[in-house]
Order: sequence, then structure tokens, then C-alpha cells
Amino acid sequence: MGRRYYCDFCDKSFADNVSNRRNHLNGVQHRALKKLHYESLQDPEVILSNDASKRPCRQFHQSGDCRFGGACKYSHLTPEDRERLKTLVATQQESKKRKLPPVLTTDPGEHLAEWLNGRKWPASENPGERSVRKDESVEDESVVNLRSYSIPSLLNGFTNLPVSILPPEPKSLLNVDLVEWG
Repeated sequence: MGRRYYCDFCDKSFADNVSNRRNHLNGVQHRALKKLHYESLQDPEVILSNDASKRPCRQFHQSGDCRFGGACKYSHLTPEDRERLKTLVATQQESKKRKLPPVLTTDPGEHLAEWLNGRKWPASENPGERSVRKDESVEDESVVNLRSYSIPSLLNGFTNLPVSILPPEPKSLLNVDLVEWG
């Protein structure tokens, strides 16, 4: 038995070859089921806005079925469905409003500046960094913050570790031009 292709939209499987797959993917039934699937995942607000301009489908509301299905130009939403979608949209909008921090409602620039200032650590307070002078005779601008490297405690007992794992000497990093990425 050869390879089989399973279509999640149609819940069918068939022999997997180029012509069978092309015929299936271009088929009317597959396209209709695929469209129906993606329409079911639409945001309730989009469904309501698309359906607002449509008149109710008489055939669908009388018999519960419409021969045009998803291609019908009339609305298939019942009044109960509309109300349910409206309440769902209202609760989603309410939850979005509650999630916004009060600082962002004023000026995002102030909030960003405050956040950035809170992230700056002086070199003396940051345990992962230490200050090293490039040249003793140069002014304070020559102070460079280097991160102190150490190997994991698991590797302390091993000898002859590869050079790529060993921590670099801080003095070896002083003459390296550091390029900012991004």
C-alpha cells in the first residue's frame, strides 16, 4: 500500500500523488469545506460587521436549511446568535480595556523612559559585570564594563576542556572592537 494523503477539511484520505492531490485541492467540495472551516474561526466582531448589512435568509429561517449554504448572500444568523455574538464582542472589548496599564493611556514616551531608566544598573551594583580600565592615563570614558564569565560547576572537575568552553581573560577583551548587532 502506497502513501496516503489525509485532508483534515474533508475528513477523507486518498492515494497521494500529484494528480489526485491537485484534483482534490481544486475540487468544489474541498474548497467549500475549507472556506467553512476558516469562517468558523473568524473573530465575532468581523462576523457581526459582515452580517449587519445582510437581510435574513427566509429559506434558512423557515426550514433551518439553505441550498446555498455559505455562499448565500443573505444572513443565516438567528436573533439569538446575534445577541450571543454582541455580548461576546462586548466582553472581549471590556477585557482589552482592563488589560491596558493606566500609564499607557497618558503618554507612551514617558512610560518607556521610566522603564528604560529602571533597567540601568550601575557597574558596582551589577554582580555580572565589573569595570576594567583600558588605559590608566585616559579619562573616565575609557572604563569598559566587561561581563565576568565562569564555567558551570558541573565542568569544574574536568581537565583539558575545549577552548570554546573556557572563560576568556578580561584583559584579552580590552583591545577587541565590539560591534553592536541588530
